[in-house]
Amino acid sequence: MTDRTFAFGRIALAFAFAAASFAAVAEMEPASPESQGVDSQAILDFIDAAEKTFDGTDKGALHGFVVVRHGKTIAEGSWRPFDTLNHPHMLYSHSKSFTSSAIGFLADEGKIDLDERVVDIFPGDAPAEPSANLRELRVRDLLTMNVGSSSDHRIGRFPSGWVRAFLAKPVDRRPGTGFKYDSDATYMLAAIVEKRTGMRLMDYLKSKMFDRIGITRAWSTVSPEGIACGGWGMNMTTREIARFGQLYLQNGMWGGEHVLSPYWTALATARHTWSGWRNIGMRALGEGSDWEQGYGFQFWRCTHGAYRADGAAGQYTVVIPEKDMVVSINAGLSDMGGELALVWKHLLPGAKDAPLAEGEAYAKLRARLGSLALPPLKNAGSGDGAVGRRFALKENVRGFASVKAVPAEKGWSLEVATRAGLQKIPVGDGAWAEGTMRVDTESYEALGGYIGEQRTAACGGFAADGAFRVRVYFVDTPGYLDFTIGANGLKGRFFAMNGCELASE
Repeated sequence: MTDRTFAFGRIALAFAFAAASFAAVAEMEPASPESQGVDSQAILDFIDAAEKTFDGTDKGALHGFVVVRHGKTIAEGSWRPFDTLNHPHMLYSHSKSFTSSAIGFLADEGKIDLDERVVDIFPGDAPAEPSANLRELRVRDLLTMNVGSSSDHRIGRFPSGWVRAFLAKPVDRRPGTGFKYDSDATYMLAAIVEKRTGMRLMDYLKSKMFDRIGITRAWSTVSPEGIACGGWGMNMTTREIARFGQLYLQNGMWGGEHVLSPYWTALATARHTWSGWRNIGMRALGEGSDWEQGYGFQFWRCTHGAYRADGAAGQYTVVIPEKDMVVSINAGLSDMGGELALVWKHLLPGAKDAPLAEGEAYAKLRARLGSLALPPLKNAGSGDGAVGRRFALKENVRGFASVKAVPAEKGWSLEVATRAGLQKIPVGDGAWAEGTMRVDTESYEALGGYIGEQRTAACGGFAADGAFRVRVYFVDTPGYLDFTIGANGLKGRFFAMNGCELASE
């Protein structure tokens, strides 16, 4: 690997000496916050602020979180009806950091050179006469989102041939000279891993990482060719993504042994490119938002000297080396900056340099973590006759065709016509009712797809104005459906990547 220069060799050597300090760490064992120098009140304040800022209405909500300090799990919780601690949750682009790690394992094994040209890896899929820029595209350019293409045409629109579709994109700028976030680039990294190893990406990660650090429930959607999506599509519990963050915080060490080289963990999480053109030469390092601190190998740099794996709608693993801390969160919300701000405002200052005395706040925290729940919709009384009517929906990008709510023995039943047929979802009255639903029909996941059967939790009720309101959470994802049904028709939305507004005709 051409990046093994003497400078990074010194970094790796320094990490090798430091590795001994991790040998005695029993990673992820539970401990009180105070024993690891964190004030329980800071975590309580984080929870309070999260519930106030993201209250389960249109602002969305946090679904679950894990906080790790000095290798110990000091707080974890999930808001019912979600259980992200035990059930895998859709990660969206958080997946990218795992795909990058697979490239790191290849590099450690000498099976990839970051300066290899992509057209040389896929000669049969490249255009007959590749452009000069395409011929220059390297593996490292995929890693840093410096592909050089300004096209917004996504390979997920194609029913087959995603590698070929990617290589057919116009590369109108020299690769390596400008950042443009592109999930398709990460799909190409996944395809490289599968080609070089002869294994599926998730099987390769299982053998190299997952089995060694205790990730047991991970799975991924795939392209029409059966290749892991790479830039999206992975699903893991919040506990599992926290383990991933801890692995990186420990410079690739786990249980006193090397899992991933400290050279790679340092390289992957360093800043390789600016992540916002308008900031080049205009602001001092560290100023601006958490999306303006630069980009590594599929990791974002953050303020406060931190870095993160980052997925749409609030899927985070934030690694804070200066505090020896990892914070992982799964969520379903749109204000991702506001979500990170909660970490910086409450958890960061709560981490002290020495153990603290346990007090009343610790007892309150333990009780609070065991009772986290999103409030169900309240039923204010009777409605105006909208229940029982079927509402045809205006044409929308996700193919929802009609909605009807009907009374049931316990609550209601919501009938939603999707591309997959008529779906009947139990809706609780003052409680979350569990069910299942199908949204899309494809066997592969284009970016934002909801393929297969989704677990649901739904509740509903009549508002004071007589309108019937219902929310349906897809509890293993960030997504949800919202409907308000009244005398004047239906309004609603599907909150998801490539979601849409919904309204009756």
